[in-house]
Amino acid sequence: MNFKAAEKGNLEEFIRLYRFDNLRLNIKDGKGRTVSHQAAAKNRVNILEHIKSINGDLNCLDNAGSTPLHYAVENDSFETIEFLLEM
Repeated sequence: MNFKAAEKGNLEEFIRLYRFDNLRLNIKDGKGRTVSHQAAAKNRVNILEHIKSINGDLNCLDNAGSTPLHYAVENDSFETIEFLLEM
């Protein structure tokens, strides 16, 4: 999975990886996590803002029924929590 750019908050690399095929935003790993989950867990608001700007899903569910907001809460990603709640 190419989740590393989302986890690291590298927006330029993230855009490069996903700009030609936004459907890749919906790719899930074995636990059902998307790049939105990974970015939320790592408090990468810049990545989440970009995903939102291209109409990506920030409320997607993993295999356990958790959303990116759940991941943000579990990882004390306070800026991400604020961003997701203000949407």
